[in-house]
Amino acid sequence: MAWTPDFGRSLSAGCLPRKQYLRQVIAEYEALDRELPYIRKFPVPPAAQPLCLCMETSPEEDLTHLEVLEALEAEFPGAMESGRVSSIRFENMNVICGTAGRRDRWLITVTDFQTRSRLLRSGLRLRGLQHPLVRHDELLLGDYRLHLRRSLVRRRMLEALGAEPTEED
Repeated sequence: MAWTPDFGRSLSAGCLPRKQYLRQVIAEYEALDRELPYIRKFPVPPAAQPLCLCMETSPEEDLTHLEVLEALEAEFPGAMESGRVSSIRFENMNVICGTAGRRDRWLITVTDFQTRSRLLRSGLRLRGLQHPLVRHDELLLGDYRLHLRRSLVRRRMLEALGAEPTEED
């Protein structure tokens, strides 16, 4: 029984006439494209980064590294000097995914689980707005699952068309 994105409905070439099966697989792929048009691709599964936190912001906020550092310093005076925060990195998700409208990600790597827990609870205040922090691993795993889902549907579509899957699949 083959898995389909519509949660539970079975789809296999043996149950449906070939033309109908092909239409169904293509419709499934197109529906996935409409539902999830901007999926990050992964050449390999992402490595765990348990001490990395993420703050998502809208591209319009146009924050700077200094503003993020100052927000961290408000929560932990001397955050960088004390060694509690080891890095602050910006990820432009629109560039990574080749699209527009995605939220940007600020990756904050801390050096211990106590600091991580405190920041997860408190979040950061920037420009008068509270921004929650989440574990970067959770976001990355969600992105990776979407990538796997799309790859599976693409592979099934290519097989239904009689084409060979590419290395991307």
